[in-house]
Amino acid sequence: MKKFVPALAAVVLAAGAAVAQVEDVDGDGVYSLDEILAVYPDLTEETFAEIDTNADGVVDADEMAAAVEAGLLGA
Repeated sequence: MKKFVPALAAVVLAAGAAVAQVEDVDGDGVYSLDEILAVYPDLTEETFAEIDTNADGVVDADEMAAAVEAGLLGA
């Protein structure tokens, strides 16, 4: 358990760093493809769709954190 906590903290910190880099330009609380492309210009529509797990056309903070953890986005 003691080894798990630092590892989890590292994942959370990495996810937070990625989210901090992407700016929510329109202030709607989620990230559009264009907002993410501003930071990750190599992101494809297919990868965006994979990140957008609920298929609502935008990425929320939980989806962003999961994408970072899964290696879909760099930190």
